[in-house]
Amino acid sequence: MNPLLLIRVAMMTGVLIFGAVTWYNRRSGNGPLFDPANADLLLWGARGAWGVAMATCLVLFALLRHARQPARVRTLSVIGWASGELVALTGGTVWFLTGNPQWYTFGLVFLVLTFLAFPAPRA
Repeated sequence: MNPLLLIRVAMMTGVLIFGAVTWYNRRSGNGPLFDPANADLLLWGARGAWGVAMATCLVLFALLRHARQPARVRTLSVIGWASGELVALTGGTVWFLTGNPQWYTFGLVFLVLTFLAFPAPRA
């Protein structure tokens, strides 16, 4: 089994399980832990995570285009996936704490896009 494939599956599984637990928690009638109107600091932190992840992915994508060694390609890919996971888990945290699922949905899309932008090299 390709270890990079296992890393991607583990990242996606963790994000999806967190989303499922949050969805179940919201569905069972539990209210948000923070009032969305008073969650400014949380949302600024989430915006910061998005900015850092986007900047990281842009830099990594430029570096990946010029990488020739397989070990370097693998390293850059894993770092790119981790930045996508950061955005997805941050979105899940915002959903869990405020009840706003948009952040999680966009984070999940960002994670999938990082999987496409940084493909797992064949072993």
